[in-house]
Amino acid sequence: MLSTAIFFKRTPMHGTIARLKRCFVGALCSIPLAASAQQHKLLVVSSDSQPIAYAYVTVNGGSGVITDEKGEIGLGAGRAKTITVNVRRIGYAPWFGQLAMPDTAAVLRVTLGRIAQTLSTVSISESESRTVLSLTMRGFYNRWEMRQKGLLSATFIGPEELEFRHPDKITNVLRGLNGVSFRLSIEHELVAFGLGGQCQMAIVVDGIEQCASSGCQQRTHGASITGGGDPVRDGRGGLSEQNAVLIDRVLEANDISAIEIYPRGGNMPISLQVPDPACGVIAFWTGSRKP
Repeated sequence: MLSTAIFFKRTPMHGTIARLKRCFVGALCSIPLAASAQQHKLLVVSSDSQPIAYAYVTVNGGSGVITDEKGEIGLGAGRAKTITVNVRRIGYAPWFGQLAMPDTAAVLRVTLGRIAQTLSTVSISESESRTVLSLTMRGFYNRWEMRQKGLLSATFIGPEELEFRHPDKITNVLRGLNGVSFRLSIEHELVAFGLGGQCQMAIVVDGIEQCASSGCQQRTHGASITGGGDPVRDGRGGLSEQNAVLIDRVLEANDISAIEIYPRGGNMPISLQVPDPACGVIAFWTGSRKP
């Protein structure tokens, strides 16, 4: 059991109010903001009160966002009395529940308990212990934060979402996403198409563009490979490993730690540029999902 407190700021109308509450792990704790602040924030911390960066948060069932390096996200200045919050971070117990929204601007605090693991032998792998740092160095989380600020137009899928969905094939994660469609190859493998299904999307793995066995030239020249009927069902589009990247043959679902999808190449960050991004880009990052 953890103790959390709600403090109310002195105002001419309300006077001085102070009270202490006991609550369960992960319950609400409000911390007054500066007088000039107008928006509520959510702070995600561990059981030892350390901020949890890049925690995956959904509010009222909306699109998922990540906390910044301080463990915070902005909640805006809405008038809702309560919000429903779902918070996940690999290595911590997920938290789901409702939080009361104070009348004055405040920071709402959620605490995630660490998941204890019993190991026969404790060993530290440098490659595993640096997974999150590696993603940060590659700019994944920085770009996700840029998207949240409206500076990029992209879809981000992080380790928590992949672990939650536990897909058997990585293409199953991409189904239904805006700007991505699929066609079947003659080997009955899925090929990602963008630009309204007109041409193949570029596939990037750990910053390196993947090419068909015949090379990337056909795709980078903007050529479309089409076929009669419904290509998603009948596979008669003339696609094969010779002229297309068969994603599920290139990547194992369990090897993927994060995904970025850019349906429009014009909004691509320089760090992920490919020779021809016009049909969109799907960037995969490999490695352990555990921090």
